Amino acid sequence: MNQGFQTFLKHWFQSSAGLVVYKQEKMLVDKAVNRLFGYFLVQLGCVSNENLVENSRVVSKLLVDEQLSGQPTILQGVHWVQAELDFLPIGKDKADVVFLPHTLETVDDPYYLLRQVDSMLVPEGHIVLTGFNPIACMPFRLKHFSTLQGFNQANYRRANRIKEWLEVLGYEVKVIEYSSVMCFTGGEKYAFWAKIIEKVESSLKMIGLDFGNVYCLVAKKRVDAPTLVGLKWHLPKWQGIRNGATVSSQKIKHLNSVDK
Repeated sequence: MNQGFQTFLKHWFQSSAGLVVYKQEKMLVDKAVNRLFGYFLVQLGCVSNENLVENSRVVSKLLVDEQLSGQPTILQGVHWVQAELDFLPIGKDKADVVFLPHTLETVDDPYYLLRQVDSMLVPEGHIVLTGFNPIACMPFRLKHFSTLQGFNQANYRRANRIKEWLEVLGYEVKVIEYSSVMCFTGGEKYAFWAKIIEKVESSLKMIGLDFGNVYCLVAKKRVDAPTLVGLKWHLPKWQGIRNGATVSSQKIKHLNSVDK
């Protein structure tokens, strides 16, 4: 795991430009976790000194991170565990919700981490994750043209690519929401251009193109019902016959002819 990028985000989210992006992301996360219920929420990685899942209705919350030194103690109701993400100390079928804030951007093998998450999730459990949109204006500009070296450490993942990985694992992606486009952070100086970009963004969304800076994805772990074998092919033919009811000889001949 690239712990440096998450540490960098903690500081950048407190800057003037980063705070705007953080608030947009917090709104997406609040909307996502507020709809989910359960007894156990696990957050993998920490990118903020604030509690990103404070509006979750899940009873118990656990934050797993590789570094706990210097972590804030103001996160009420959140338990902290120090562990590497390659060796998560969570048992099979234990978590109702797993939250990954920019976590897939810090690992070299995101699919391996998703398989671990899949193992710890209960049937019908949910994954909630956030990430920077690599084709958005702000992340592209910060990674390729900014003097902030922290963004060069990120492995940006497109939301649609993550959706494909989750579908392979048997998940149903319920929601993919994007924040607004923000190419300029100069306040009133660029307010006119910001409004034009927002109008263009709204038009592009109608044709399936999203250029928001941050996305929030929610996926549900699907569990297929067991398939009956053997009697499966015979039971439906008798469902219309009540217990104790008489069956005519013609009815029996008809059913036998169907079996043949």
